[in-house]
Amino acid sequence: MEERATSRSTSVARAIVRSGAWFWLSIALIFFSAWLNNHVSALQPETTGSGGQLSKAPVQPGDVHALARLEPASGLLIVGARPGARIERIEVGPAEGVTPGQVLAILEGHDQAQAQLALAEAQKTRALHQRSVQKQKLALEREQFDKLQKSKLESAMRVFSSKQRFDEITKLYKELQPTLQGKDRFDLELRYFEAETQNLRGELEIKSYQVAQELVPRQRKLEDEELGEKGPDLDLLDRQTDLARAGLAQTEVRAPFGGRVLELMAHAGEVSSGPLLAMGDLSAMVATAEVFQTDIPRLRTGDPATVRVLDQAVTGKVTLIGSIVGKNQLTNLDPRALQDRRVVKVTIGLDNPALAARFVNMEVEAAIKPGARSAAESAAGAAGR
Repeated sequence: MEERATSRSTSVARAIVRSGAWFWLSIALIFFSAWLNNHVSALQPETTGSGGQLSKAPVQPGDVHALARLEPASGLLIVGARPGARIERIEVGPAEGVTPGQVLAILEGHDQAQAQLALAEAQKTRALHQRSVQKQKLALEREQFDKLQKSKLESAMRVFSSKQRFDEITKLYKELQPTLQGKDRFDLELRYFEAETQNLRGELEIKSYQVAQELVPRQRKLEDEELGEKGPDLDLLDRQTDLARAGLAQTEVRAPFGGRVLELMAHAGEVSSGPLLAMGDLSAMVATAEVFQTDIPRLRTGDPATVRVLDQAVTGKVTLIGSIVGKNQLTNLDPRALQDRRVVKVTIGLDNPALAARFVNMEVEAAIKPGARSAAESAAGAAGR
């Protein structure tokens, strides 16, 4: 009797366990069905309604959905200052537009570098002035030399014409010398020596004139080289000026291109740690989407896309498809979404950058329609035929 009671109790217990397992299994199936319905509804895209508002719409199987980040088309640039240098002043403010080459900030040592540049430029100005004065003096000397040479030429011609007269005097002197005595002979010899001296001076003058005429081209070429525009002294001054200008540039931070200041990362009086400000050209905006790697073969440049910025849809098209697969940098806030993905960056050029320019670096949702461009082109070709 006791054994039968024990066996009956065991059977009852097993039945209770079986019924409890089925109960909990049913509860689990109910929760799983509810989660699956919510997950499917969350994955449905939103379409644009009236007034630019987005409303829920059925998922189109051909669309590629991805997270994206709003950025300037030319990129978000972090402008830096020389680390360790003290920032004397910042010349721009947040949201201020800048032009290429505009001074953004002044670093320590700027006044001294500016004074060194002014000194180098003044030294070159002085050298150029001295060179100009020397050229003017040289021009006067050459003009004087040319005029004197003309007079010397005329004098040399007269000396040459008197050479024949001196030859006659020499002949007469030789004839009269043996016949004269006393004072007459002395006077004759004195006059002959005077004539001979004058003749030698004339010959020397002619010789010096000839030598000067031969050396004038070489001398003037040397003078022109010494006072030329590319003299070594001017090159040295140019190098000093360039060095001073480079030193001044080290104390200034200038805008690499035109755009708008988005954020100041440092303040006047601080010692720079590197980053100074963030800037970008907001006239053209893009959305850089992280597309799952298996969807990339379906995409082509020119495919239309829609980017959701807050509650508005901004249209655009694919302008660049990357070729590097990497880990996603953007993370969906939905905890049920897959967090670790392998993606490829796809750039979407936005047709209207005005709204996106207000939310640089914002995380948005993008929907791309693969093949829509090809279908549109085919339809246009058929219509043309």
